[in-house]
Amino acid sequence: MLAALCWAEVLPAQPEWKWFDAATAAEIGAIVGQILPDDETPGAERVGVVYFIDRALAGFDQDRRSLYRAGLQEAQARRAQLFPASASIRELRPEQIVELLKSIESTEFFQQVRTHAVLGWLGHPMHGGNRGMAGWKAVGIQHAMQYQPPFGFYDGPAGKR
Repeated sequence: MLAALCWAEVLPAQPEWKWFDAATAAEIGAIVGQILPDDETPGAERVGVVYFIDRALAGFDQDRRSLYRAGLQEAQARRAQLFPASASIRELRPEQIVELLKSIESTEFFQQVRTHAVLGWLGHPMHGGNRGMAGWKAVGIQHAMQYQPPFGFYDGPAGKR
């Protein structure tokens, strides 16, 4: 309970965008929402993966900004081609977004968004994603102040293998 209260103070329900604007965040949110959709565990949108991506592009992954700009433009062009009556990715039905993603899945943009989605879903909540530690709970990681690797034969001296 105490940890949840601490994280609530660190990461407010609606943090400010660092690099995205609201419209871009909505489009990326719709994409990651289909990469890791809600099922018996919360998906990417519910755990705030888009906030993780925003912080990554504002910080350690600044060199990926142009990839996101160009890739999102390409995805929008593909969306307009596939679904001419649509105005945005966000307004598409989930099955339409999946169809769009299948059409761009070999692009570097999609590969990067997918990587960021997984990192945001499983990363430490202080980085913007994994709200409620949902990703950790799904894979059985318990929050601790420090983590120890599992010990086994690989921990012995190299010469004894």
